[in-house]
Amino acid sequence: MPDSLVSPLHNYHTSQNAKFIDFAGWSMPFSYEGTIKEHNYVREDKGFFDVSHMGRLEIQYNDIAILQSLICSDIENLQVGKALYTIFTNNNGCAIDDVIFWKFQDKILLICNAANTLKIKEHLITYSISFNDVTNSTALIAIQGPNAIQIMKGLVDIPDSFSCLQNDQYTYARTGYTGEDGLEIMVSLDYVDELLDYLKSNNISPCGLGSRDTLRLEASLPLYGFELSDEITPVEAGLKWTITNTQPYLGSEVIIEQLKNGPHKILKKFEIDTRAIARTGTKVSAGESGGVVTSGNFSPRLQKSIGFVMFENQPSTDLIVFDIRGKLVEGKILKKRFLN
Repeated sequence: MPDSLVSPLHNYHTSQNAKFIDFAGWSMPFSYEGTIKEHNYVREDKGFFDVSHMGRLEIQYNDIAILQSLICSDIENLQVGKALYTIFTNNNGCAIDDVIFWKFQDKILLICNAANTLKIKEHLITYSISFNDVTNSTALIAIQGPNAIQIMKGLVDIPDSFSCLQNDQYTYARTGYTGEDGLEIMVSLDYVDELLDYLKSNNISPCGLGSRDTLRLEASLPLYGFELSDEITPVEAGLKWTITNTQPYLGSEVIIEQLKNGPHKILKKFEIDTRAIARTGTKVSAGESGGVVTSGNFSPRLQKSIGFVMFENQPSTDLIVFDIRGKLVEGKILKKRFLN
């Protein structure tokens, strides 16, 4: 992939015989030992992901009021030292990107999806928000799993859940995209090898984007471009809990109208009690409501097929029929998370 961007950890991935894919213009590891094996490392023990392809922008406090007018959550009143998951919305109330903010005393760090980094930068420029793009001068590594925090205590102070800290070497938060506990650590290129050596010396195995996707799906977490897009609002995506901004922001009128039970499409979780996988694009019906699978895969933990469906309107029944390659397969809507 000669034209692809590469992570600062690219040589390490190559030395570990990683299988690469092109993701949003980046050559990133899809797997090392196999997706299922790496999935289980994180669910049962620990593993780490290179997520350096994600955009990292430092924003100063003098632009926080403008920033507040572009997202559906309340960042102005967010406590210093906390992380915030939120959504940049457009004039139609739909998602430009879903992002994480880490709020420090001296700056706010914005972490956005790799495919949307340029779009977010242009959006900030349009609204005269200054930023320092540190994507290419740092790496971003996510250490995840039930045993991750215990091991990372030997390297850094551990913040509370959804909180962030920084020291001379690392800027990090107790956040993740797997449904497990862990840290996401931004590190300057000078200290990448030191962090990698610590992970290797503590037998934390590298995991690829393949297992990151199956882990996030089991954790009932959305993926931009699938469960969220510039044609899907936070309400439609089942993310009402992110809407904490009580001030006017882009598209807030549309979102307020939807919250008042205005008609809109709606995202639902599903399961199929067989190994038949309803993949992205599979057509679905539930009573009179039609829909399309946004994400679907086989869950290594649950040993059944799971995923998300975007329905045209609220289904009247929990029974779903999938058209999987011309064969009709039954499933059901879930009202709870896939994993408790």
